[in-house]
Amino acid sequence: MRSIKRYFPWIIVVILGWYIWQHREEWIRQEEERKVVEANINAVILTQIEALGKLELVRYNFQEVTEVKELGKEYFKIFKVEPDSKAILITQGEAVGCLDLTKMDVQDLSVNGDTLYVKLPDPELCYYKLNLEKTRLYSVETGVFANRDQFIQRSYQRAEDEIKKAALNSNILDQTRNNAHLILKPMLEKMTGKVIVIRETLPPASIEATG
Repeated sequence: MRSIKRYFPWIIVVILGWYIWQHREEWIRQEEERKVVEANINAVILTQIEALGKLELVRYNFQEVTEVKELGKEYFKIFKVEPDSKAILITQGEAVGCLDLTKMDVQDLSVNGDTLYVKLPDPELCYYKLNLEKTRLYSVETGVFANRDQFIQRSYQRAEDEIKKAALNSNILDQTRNNAHLILKPMLEKMTGKVIVIRETLPPASIEATG
């Protein structure tokens, strides 16, 4: 009786090992089927999300005074052939921050029961532009040899670049990201019927893309 008790734990281990060996292929098959099902679910959800396209989430309006100056030509860096060209523009423009959901891939989604983890693409500055109807050239001075029209065109381009700079300095991308979380979470929950968790990185169990 004592010898049987001594070997009883080993008997349990052998039986458990035999059971695992007998069912290993079935468990592997079930796990692969589960992954395929989850990958298919992710693919369907991804299609729904991509259909939303590029979302414009933030619009900033700007009114700026832009001063543009270009140095006049110099003769052997000793004296100027003509004076500097100068322009002052009073501008109005806008910049829009967006999220391009068509850039998402299946690796950006991870399903865990009733919860869907989502990794969103980085926010972008969709576009920035001057409102030409409300932008005016306050003053312009050019030298005799300078091309006035080309200088004015470059001045408008400089003013438009200032709109971009002002938008980025105003943290438009951070605001775009924040708005994406606020707007997309309830939208995706309604679309998918799952609890949405938006994260910068997905949990380790995220689904790998299938071939």
